[in-house]
Amino acid sequence: MTLKVNKLLVISGYPPWHPKVGGGDIIAYKLSEALAKMGHSITYLTVADESLRKEVSWGDFKYISEGEDFSSLSLDRDFDIIHIHNVIGLGFRTYKKLRKNKMCVIGLYAPLAHKLPRSVGEIFYRYLCKDGDLVLSLSEFSKQNISSAYGIKTRKIEVMYAGVDDAFFDTNKSSVKNTSDKKEDHSPLKKPFHLLFSGRLNGKQQKGVDILLKAMPLILKEHDVILDIIGGGPRLEQYRAFAQQLGIEGSVRFRGFIPHDMMPAEYSAADLFVLSSRRESFGLVLAEAMASGLPVVSTTAGAIPEVVDNGETGILVPPENPDELAGVIIHLLDNPEKMILMGKKGKERVKQYFTWDKVAARVLNCYNEILGY
Repeated sequence: MTLKVNKLLVISGYPPWHPKVGGGDIIAYKLSEALAKMGHSITYLTVADESLRKEVSWGDFKYISEGEDFSSLSLDRDFDIIHIHNVIGLGFRTYKKLRKNKMCVIGLYAPLAHKLPRSVGEIFYRYLCKDGDLVLSLSEFSKQNISSAYGIKTRKIEVMYAGVDDAFFDTNKSSVKNTSDKKEDHSPLKKPFHLLFSGRLNGKQQKGVDILLKAMPLILKEHDVILDIIGGGPRLEQYRAFAQQLGIEGSVRFRGFIPHDMMPAEYSAADLFVLSSRRESFGLVLAEAMASGLPVVSTTAGAIPEVVDNGETGILVPPENPDELAGVIIHLLDNPEKMILMGKKGKERVKQYFTWDKVAARVLNCYNEILGY
């Protein structure tokens, strides 16, 4: 494709190496990196205190500290498009100043789009979506919810999906010690089986970690398993206490935050990925797990059925159902050949639909369309 857009101003939340990073921030970073590789000039605004600031080769990164506003930065307005992925650090006046005579794309990725806006941040998002030239969502599910909740016509919303970094496809680069325990082809997997969860342990319990913990005693009756829970957040200690209450603390390891660039090794070391979410606007970790060759068990919540081909690359169960969640995990552990086949199909599905070069090409089409090219 001939490049039309040249200079982009990207507004994100936290960089991928920040402990507070969310899926939307990773999407902002990886999409920008892919666009930079296609020849675009990227100015990237993000939030990190001095100790967490890094130079990035593909973009001009400009940082503010937590609690500051991007208005403190001196910005050149010589850009074609503003792409806003997160409003942390972005005030109304700063937006209006940057927006003047510039095309603006709003990325609305988080679950807040699945309900009527109530908080100040959500009201700001609603304003941005109405004022911007284009809204990008991560799924058809989110597109319909954004249209309904925010009163925006669907023709103004495009689905971009999310992408997976190339590092997740190469499972031979894992530095995790027990990766060699995994067998190739159709050989049985070694015990204990290694289950993996990754996600923010936030106050709203979006990821359903409590449901997964409730399922663990049932799974342990049938199989010797270890569950690694990767992610930080305000509910970490509550979940740790809940695991002790259930008597499963010896089989659950709370690993805390692990930087995104270290996650390929974590997926590679696991046998099965589990995400028991109550709602998802996409489910990036599911795509990353499938790219790593893992079968997945998740729920039918939100956009997850758009990511996981139920019965082929994983198995989906209704949300809020620890018994059924445990049942399908036990079923897969009873059938390791099926797990391996699902893992292979999952990798192919991600290569077909969820790579960053494909996502960047779709987004570039959107940019060019609103610019009239």
